[in-house]
Amino acid sequence: MGGRRASVLVALTVGFVVTAGGAAQAVPSTGSVDPVVLPAGEVVAPPIDCSPTVAHPRPVIVLPGADGTTSDTADQWSTVTSAVRESGTCTLVFQGGVVDGRRWAGNIPDEAAQLAEFVTSVKDATGADTVDLVAHSAGTVVSNYYLKVLGGAQDVTHAVFLAPEGRDCDGAGFLATYGIHNPPITPVQALQALPFLSPLLGHASPELAVALQLAPGSEVHTTVFGDGPITRPGVSYSVLATANDEIATPAGTCSFITEPGVTNTLFEEAYPDALAVDHSSLRSSPYAADWILGQLATEGR
Repeated sequence: MGGRRASVLVALTVGFVVTAGGAAQAVPSTGSVDPVVLPAGEVVAPPIDCSPTVAHPRPVIVLPGADGTTSDTADQWSTVTSAVRESGTCTLVFQGGVVDGRRWAGNIPDEAAQLAEFVTSVKDATGADTVDLVAHSAGTVVSNYYLKVLGGAQDVTHAVFLAPEGRDCDGAGFLATYGIHNPPITPVQALQALPFLSPLLGHASPELAVALQLAPGSEVHTTVFGDGPITRPGVSYSVLATANDEIATPAGTCSFITEPGVTNTLFEEAYPDALAVDHSSLRSSPYAADWILGQLATEGR
């Protein structure tokens, strides 16, 4: 923990140096640093032991976020998986990029390839033409890479996302997890002002290296969230965000996909009487489970 916190404080310190009147000023690079090479990680995939029905012809693949270990997954997702299974839908939980038990702790393009392989296995085993994806947080980034970059859209009907990290995140929520609030500039502003900072921080901390794949200028961010739409033709996208999101910040803005045809829902507006949720607990809410069922029941494509 100390090393991780120190790495973040280094980022802030450098950011403060280039701050003038609250605005980051670009400075020249002090030299190039090779990017960190992240492992692909392992896969935790369930047996494909369920079958589609006439009423529910598409298997649902659930991709948890990175907020826990593989041993936590069953309890964290029991509300959603129970609801989807009880609806009569073939439901399978997939976890990729597993490093030391942590989900999505590897290289995102490799994780997306792992997802692609699993989707193919599900289609082959069940005879389904397409699948639906239900993903949370980091799982949504892997899903978007798979759909947009690896051509997965042809195999997916619905992409249902909970608290995704998207195009307009500022990274401030990441600092808040270390008790650092209201910095004079956001991490994204610092990284844009100091392009050499990202690889330096990546070498300082493997966990930062994973997170920095989503920083502006990274291969993943540019490919998925750069110019052009995030969504893919033929896939129905739905997003559920929370106003209390402390990770995907600014809350709502970071998560919503503001493109034609996307259903963007703020939990607190849709369910004003529900118990409060945040970035992680959103995926454990029975209201979120009901919302997911509603999205999956809509006519896709």
